[in-house]
Amino acid sequence: MDLYIQAETKNIFFNKLASKFSKYDSIGVLNSIENYLKDCNKSVENPINDIVNIDKTKRSISKYYSINDITIEIHYDCELVLKTIHPALAHYSTKPIDDSQISFDLYIKDEKLYLYKNEELVDYFPKRDYHLIQGKFMMQLLCFIHNKSEKDWIGTFHGSTITDENNSILFIGKSGKGKSTLCALLAQNGLKLLADDVSPMLSNTKHIHFNPSAISIKAGAFGILEPYIKTFKDLPEIEFNKHKGLIKYLPCEKPNKNAYASRSIIIVNYKAKSKTVLEEVSIKVLMETLIPDSWISPNPIHAKEFIDWLETINLYQLTYSDTQNVTNEISQLFQHYKSQ
Repeated sequence: MDLYIQAETKNIFFNKLASKFSKYDSIGVLNSIENYLKDCNKSVENPINDIVNIDKTKRSISKYYSINDITIEIHYDCELVLKTIHPALAHYSTKPIDDSQISFDLYIKDEKLYLYKNEELVDYFPKRDYHLIQGKFMMQLLCFIHNKSEKDWIGTFHGSTITDENNSILFIGKSGKGKSTLCALLAQNGLKLLADDVSPMLSNTKHIHFNPSAISIKAGAFGILEPYIKTFKDLPEIEFNKHKGLIKYLPCEKPNKNAYASRSIIIVNYKAKSKTVLEEVSIKVLMETLIPDSWISPNPIHAKEFIDWLETINLYQLTYSDTQNVTNEISQLFQHYKSQ
């Protein structure tokens, strides 16, 4: 990113890039950076009117959660809105108290979904874009439980992170490729879930931080996990919309620390009847999978930190079908990093 910003022309940048990567990868990196910068400069037409006062009559359902010794109070207006946040945090539910450290309100009004923090408007979107409110809420939650502000993060990666309490590995992949299933299996075999779906990286350490959300498991993986997780059948089935189908949220044991250095990124690819193969992958292929649905700070300093970080880690693609073999493969990789 630094080379891109400093180069006077694209040709100069490309020639410098070609000294580090193949021509094929250089073209991919150039295209990824250009597309990323274009996306960063797109304006989201969602004017916020600061005089939109909170409507406390919408507090039909109230839930309390204890995360990192912090009590969080969230008010929802209906069961549908409850499903956008609560199932992923339900394992941190606690009894109501009068002195929670932070409160959120989520409700639908005039076909829009609103998010408030401590009774001040954070944002709102058309209710069909509920995933945008989920993202806004998660950023607010992560900032509060880690005592950070949004400007402190390099980004939030669309992927799940597993740790052995020494290092961490970020697993990414397209929907249906077995990423969440793999992380659920690893979390039942001596490793710990650091973050599911949203993996936040802090700027000053380049460490990925703890995300309290449970692992979301789609219906297609229920049968795979039931033999390995005794309580899996007892987990409630959640249907938020027909497009996503049934989902179960699998709570996992929290790691001892809130952040760990990430040593590699692995693109997960479940393929029936395939052997377990862990192989190096190009940065172009990795960026094509990582960048969509991830949020990278538009701050040029953070963008450079992100590119620099990629140069220090291993980039892999994992193809698997056998659950025991793939668990052993990842455990061996963690052992390798631990011995270094």
